[in-house]
Amino acid sequence: MKLTDKKGKLFGIINPVDLIVIILLLSIAGGVCYRIFASRINSGNPLAGEKEVYVTLYAQQQIPEVADSIKKGDRLVANNQYTNAEVVEVISVNPAVTVSPNSDGKSVKSEHPLWKDITIRIKDKVNPANVILKAGEQEIRVGYPFIFKTQTVEANTRITKIEFGDDDE
Repeated sequence: MKLTDKKGKLFGIINPVDLIVIILLLSIAGGVCYRIFASRINSGNPLAGEKEVYVTLYAQQQIPEVADSIKKGDRLVANNQYTNAEVVEVISVNPAVTVSPNSDGKSVKSEHPLWKDITIRIKDKVNPANVILKAGEQEIRVGYPFIFKTQTVEANTRITKIEFGDDDE
């Protein structure tokens, strides 16, 4: 049995060009159906839906005015707009720890006379089912850098903790 007949039809049934067009149309229809019904497919996920996320940020060696300018309720800013993320609390403001050599050339840990180490807690709403979590329009992962930016303050921080749930925890 030949693959194509005298008229160029595959197995005497369909033209190869027509077959390619049918396969393409079925692929597009499948993609459209998936996009329409994807939310229903994912709704069975127990993590689906928004939850509050609390992110602890650590800012090292900041000038004291940065710590003084951070207030509970301040909203974070991204792309010249306010985000839903807000400051829950300023956990601590401590003298910054520095390491410098002493007169013998050994490294010595000491407190900086001016700079401060600041720990801040922010909250936002995220979908925990997402692969990439974002707070204040920035990706969040423990150890990841985070630019803490409000209307009046900007500081480079590191994420030290991520928690889901209520503020009463």
